[in-house]
Amino acid sequence: MIGKINPQYIAITLIVLFTSLLSLWKSNHCRLNNFSSPDRYTHICYSDFPALFSSRALDTGSNPYSDPATAMEYPVGTGYIAATVARFSDSFLNFFDINALLIIFLFLVTTFLIFQINSKLWYLFPLAPAVISSLFINWDIWAILPMVASLYYLKKGGYHLAGLFLGISIAIKFFSLALALPIFIYFLMEKNRSGVKFFITTFITVVGANIYTAIYYYQGWLKFFQFNSDRGVDFGSIWYGIELIFSLEFGPKLNLLSIFLTLASLIIYYYFLLKKYLKVPERDHYHFEILLLSSFATLMIIFSLNKVYSPQYVLWLSVLATLVLRKNERFWFWLWQVGEGIYHLAIWQYLAAFEGGSGLSEGLYALSIVIRIALSAVFVIAITRARLTLPSPTG
Repeated sequence: MIGKINPQYIAITLIVLFTSLLSLWKSNHCRLNNFSSPDRYTHICYSDFPALFSSRALDTGSNPYSDPATAMEYPVGTGYIAATVARFSDSFLNFFDINALLIIFLFLVTTFLIFQINSKLWYLFPLAPAVISSLFINWDIWAILPMVASLYYLKKGGYHLAGLFLGISIAIKFFSLALALPIFIYFLMEKNRSGVKFFITTFITVVGANIYTAIYYYQGWLKFFQFNSDRGVDFGSIWYGIELIFSLEFGPKLNLLSIFLTLASLIIYYYFLLKKYLKVPERDHYHFEILLLSSFATLMIIFSLNKVYSPQYVLWLSVLATLVLRKNERFWFWLWQVGEGIYHLAIWQYLAAFEGGSGLSEGLYALSIVIRIALSAVFVIAITRARLTLPSPTG
């Protein structure tokens, strides 16, 4: 006899399917018009999938890193996922459709995992407007799912599986590498020597995923690293906003400036976090709460000072924010989502001007960047203060 299905599982499935269909409906105008410009920007339905299908030779069925000229500018996990999907696609529209269906499935599984970690506020992730808007832009959800799985197994004490999943996530998108520092601190606070097996498993997984491509298609494999190193000031970054407002040009020195300010900001944040954290009486799962908080703050700092802020980056932040939040902190989440929503509207209208659309002025676009980063800072500060002063919730 089949047991009763948890009503919350039904709710998760229905909400995820509803928001996924809403995101697909938003993309439908672009699909019907072959993702042409400036429609893909003015109707807020741009996607990298149709844009990269031919330009990265995914339609040829060749290895995505075999030709340096058309090699994917992403880690190997993303490149091989894209190439595998392309083998079942006979057009860029079909490529979009298959990717979208797979993303909906991953979106659902990710939300189920979020529920296992934060059963009270799981719904924030699938209902976040910026998440719905960004779902089908790129392959980020492929890396976000194993990142959340890694955090889940860390909480459960499955350190080999946690390390395996973090390694898979890093092999797909390097952003999850940012979790290495907060996880290292977590193991120190727990006085848990299993951190050694966790990091060894993570390292072996990342090396195993990269070694074949690095040996046989070295120049194509290297493109991801060269692209990010050579990349200048780009859309969405605080640096792009400063250039627009003050008519500046940072030039090649931006790499060092961005890295220096990111490291300085992380050092300052962790100094104050640990200074307070070590004085708070230990509570059940408190170390794991701080792990989630510091993971979210670390990624927020990196994204805020990076050379580019792509709209789909909000998926990473929304996942970690949902994991770390308590019920009395929902206001800060939605306030932050307002900032992200303003930016999402602004970036696409601003890009439309480059493709012959009416577009958005440079001043208003720069203002949207400032608003997004300001509300991001408010959000991080608010939940950090709350986590270091309020008792953990019970029940």
